[in-house]
Amino acid sequence: MADFENLVPPHEPAEDTLTTVIGMGIDTIPLIGQAAGRLLDHAIAARAAQRRHEFDLAIVSELRRLAEDQGLDALTVADVVASDEFLATLARTQREAAETASESRRRRLALAAVGPLKRGAPARVERADFLRLVVELDELHIWLLNFFADPAGWLTAHHIRVSITGGSPMTVLTHIVPELRSRDIAIIETALTTLEQHELASVSLRTATLRVLLQPGISERGRRFLDYLGEGPSVEAKLPSGFEQSS
Repeated sequence: MADFENLVPPHEPAEDTLTTVIGMGIDTIPLIGQAAGRLLDHAIAARAAQRRHEFDLAIVSELRRLAEDQGLDALTVADVVASDEFLATLARTQREAAETASESRRRRLALAAVGPLKRGAPARVERADFLRLVVELDELHIWLLNFFADPAGWLTAHHIRVSITGGSPMTVLTHIVPELRSRDIAIIETALTTLEQHELASVSLRTATLRVLLQPGISERGRRFLDYLGEGPSVEAKLPSGFEQSS
């Protein structure tokens, strides 16, 4: 198998300036003036470099997995570096990965980066569109897509019984996370609107019977997007951080 690790330069961590300052016992000195700006710039640059290196290793992991899936001789280093589309996508995803604190978003960016090399991948225009969505959408959007791909299946898989005859999608979601506050509800409704605007899902917020509420609400485009992300079975999707069920 091609040694994709050779594509990633070694990482030599820069000195962590903030740690050094604290270690010197001078962390009580007011953080002001030009020195403060240089200190923070250095720390941010060091962290960005670390994230870049970790992301490049994630790319290598995805390339190795892709090579295994497509056959040991189906993907070579020459194939990778000869693909202008892959290199352009990699450059963009590297920038985005360095700027996000979300590990799961970096994972999805790594998947998107190797997309041009996959057999049976979506057309180039749709790949570019999906990459834009990877950058724009957050954990809540992705979970809502997974949930509304099969609401009844998700509830069953997570042993949640919805004891109502009707209501709205928010009524069902309250059974999943009983502590949902009005602010959370507004965030979810906005997320559903965003998914509809991108033609990924169409979930009516109006009152309906439970049978109607538990019908799938995502589009074929939404399903293709989940496939593009390599999300796995929708019923196994975990609630995003901040919306976890109480134990």
